[in-house]
Amino acid sequence: MALVVLGVLAGALWWGYDRVFMSPEVWYAQVDASCLTKANENNNDFPYHYDLLAANEEGREETLGFDVKRELRDGAYLRLETLMLRGVISWEEVSWEEIPAGAQEHLPHGA
Repeated sequence: MALVVLGVLAGALWWGYDRVFMSPEVWYAQVDASCLTKANENNNDFPYHYDLLAANEEGREETLGFDVKRELRDGAYLRLETLMLRGVISWEEVSWEEIPAGAQEHLPHGA
């Protein structure tokens, strides 16, 4: 019985570690210049900050904040990867067609 409990505990720990440190969650957003602000201090020399409404492929919405080195193209669509404790870890510009339908339903179209 102790081995079963230990096995379940080890599995739960690995799942938690994977969710926090290894498996990014993917979100999609549209750049809105009105959401651009000057980044706070302690930002690793990234002078700009965005807080954008984002949606994942299941249609869940969340506001994601992240710092960047340059202003992004207003109206551009982004694919953002996040980790639970770190927030946005990467972004890239994508086309409307690359966004899953569940996320498209929550984003404006017509960039």
